[in-house]
Amino acid sequence: MAKKNSKSPTKSISYGQLASLIDKISDETRVIIENDEKQECIGTGVYILNALLSKSIYGGVAADRITIFAGEPNTGKSYVLYNIARNAQKDGFYVLFIDTEHSVSRESLKNFGVDTAVDKLKLVSSNNIEDLKTFLTKLLDGLKTEKDGGAEIPRILILLDSIGQLASEKEKADALDGKNKQDMTRAKAIKQMFRIINSDLGYLRIPMIATNHTYQDINAFFPTQIMSGGKGAEYSASTIVFLSIAKLKTGHEDELDLNASGVIVTAQAKKNRMAKPKKIKFEIDHSYGTNPYKGLEYFCSPENFEKVGIAKGKKVVNDDGKITVNPGGNFWYVRHLDKALPEKQLFTSEVFNKEILNILEPLIYKYFDYSSFEEQQLFLDKMDMDSDVEGIEDTDFESIDQDDLFN
Repeated sequence: MAKKNSKSPTKSISYGQLASLIDKISDETRVIIENDEKQECIGTGVYILNALLSKSIYGGVAADRITIFAGEPNTGKSYVLYNIARNAQKDGFYVLFIDTEHSVSRESLKNFGVDTAVDKLKLVSSNNIEDLKTFLTKLLDGLKTEKDGGAEIPRILILLDSIGQLASEKEKADALDGKNKQDMTRAKAIKQMFRIINSDLGYLRIPMIATNHTYQDINAFFPTQIMSGGKGAEYSASTIVFLSIAKLKTGHEDELDLNASGVIVTAQAKKNRMAKPKKIKFEIDHSYGTNPYKGLEYFCSPENFEKVGIAKGKKVVNDDGKITVNPGGNFWYVRHLDKALPEKQLFTSEVFNKEILNILEPLIYKYFDYSSFEEQQLFLDKMDMDSDVEGIEDTDFESIDQDDLFN
């Protein structure tokens, strides 16, 4: 039997030394050390959509994660992508736009305010999964080599429009052979692509924003919308937002319009690690685009009037001179303008100025934020206190007839 070492250790490693050792090994192995306390985001151009994604109206999509916007055709997926591209360029990002539908042109991007100069954007087209997997793997591997060599990697944003249009080599081969059976390798190939690039995107701090198609799953007990392409993209993404639409009618439609001036988009967070999964609405007008302030009125309630100063109702001046709002009616009272406005005149920078936005920010942030550990503990403590009611005796279950208890 081996003899035990009875000597006490003469040296110990401090927590600081342990942290330094982990950092050193991380640099050698490309394991990512998360140090940033505040998540950097890229704005979507819509304040309430920013909040849905990140809690903050000044936030948006995460600038180092994978985000997916999914929905049926014409639900505004590509439009949101264009907005993100434009705002990312303002923040100094170089945009790599991957078009799998062959529907995006440099001219159309210009119309949405995206800078298409060669040092600002690269537009590539391919819907072949294998080719795209190789392209992205080689690109990211080359950037990793440069970073490991001491080079500073430029800020890059990858946009993929869309996952649903990706096709596999087997699909093409089956078509050439006249085979019409379903390709069971496509979902596996998409999953493999995301699995390969996911950690490299994180190591290089490169965000990827993708769109995807959805379809009705008729095999489910309750028919539900699911994403195309299997579970691979769903596992890799930090945030997934499903989009659906209704007609937007402004009263300015002419005889050539399709009975609508645009769409009302419902955005529902199916998966979100940055904020509570919620749903919000915003509008896309075919002539004027999106109004960034739409959706903020939800937080301009009579309960919040004292803080915000905007609510739907009639102005009331109390005996002490304090202004309140009597809820109801069709007009919104705006305290800092001392005006009653119809809703169509509410969503302007004059009403939602910087001061009002700063007042709304903590209210909206709190609404979309997960409860902290301390808040959860306070809630549990309150439950314990509420359950400790005097005058209630413990029930003697042994004296209760079992048939009465269970029937």
